[in-house]
Amino acid sequence: MILNTTTKQLSFTIVFLLSVVIRTFGIPRPDHVVICVMENHAYQQVIGSTAAPYINHLSTIGANMVEYYGLTHPSQPNYIMLFSGDNQGETTNNVPVGTPFSTPNLGASLLNSGFTFAGYSEDLPAIGSLVDVSGLYARKHSPWVHWQGTGTNQIPASCNLTLDNFPTDYNLLPDVSFVIPNLNNAMHDGTDPGRIELGDRFIYDYLSPYVTWAMNNNSLLIVLFDEDDYFSANHVPCIFVGPMVQPGQYFQTGYHHYDMLKTIEDMYGLPYAGNSAGAKTIEEIWSNSTGITAINSETKSSVYPNPVSDLSQITFENKLCFNGNAKLQVYDILGNI
Repeated sequence: MILNTTTKQLSFTIVFLLSVVIRTFGIPRPDHVVICVMENHAYQQVIGSTAAPYINHLSTIGANMVEYYGLTHPSQPNYIMLFSGDNQGETTNNVPVGTPFSTPNLGASLLNSGFTFAGYSEDLPAIGSLVDVSGLYARKHSPWVHWQGTGTNQIPASCNLTLDNFPTDYNLLPDVSFVIPNLNNAMHDGTDPGRIELGDRFIYDYLSPYVTWAMNNNSLLIVLFDEDDYFSANHVPCIFVGPMVQPGQYFQTGYHHYDMLKTIEDMYGLPYAGNSAGAKTIEEIWSNSTGITAINSETKSSVYPNPVSDLSQITFENKLCFNGNAKLQVYDILGNI
């Protein structure tokens, strides 16, 4: 590996103390991923709230993404962006014009690559229903319905399921699935703190048994919110829970729905849909990262010329065995990068 670095300010004789630091992140492939999307609450309205004890419990046993953001308002474009990397021209909560879409999306990519996918929507009146509203069900929160069909990048009606179809034998879950509560249980309707309590109870009732099972069966739960309610610059909760997750509070800034989509795509080696191609994979939360390895002169690293005046070439013989991305950091004797 060769790194060329150009600078007008590095003119020091301490480069011989250089170490090349590699931290590698392998994005895991869980056996099952369940993504539960909640509604219209900012991070600080939920995380730390006594009205959401179970969500806060998940934030302590999983990876709590302290800086995660919705992309827009209102709700529906956020769901479509999360699912397809683009708003598909939709900026409202109305049934989009031109459906079924034929553009790339997560569900079709999974199916086309030999994986399985389903969306489970509470109060959906029937499997494959295209209805806009039925009781407390709202199509705007179930984006795969906009691709339901038999054409290019479209999704079979059999993937558009009611919440009653969510299996009790979690081995029967698809590789990736969404769970969408109804308007009450998603924290959309009602007033706080009651609607927060209702949403928290929904996640506990429907998904806490899955969490227990997932921790022993290489599976993952993601709980996130589509948007805030114009409360805090679209800063929303997002939590990962599973045995492949390193629990903690993660403060990396700027993650959003396109990054989430890209992360799921990377898990399954899928092509990138829309704007996920330019997004950031969420890498730092996985417990299977190999940690830090320092390579010094004994491992055939070198800097030429040394000291550096204008241009230097850093080389090292890479005998490490790893998969994933490599990050190279150069430190001076004072510990500065």
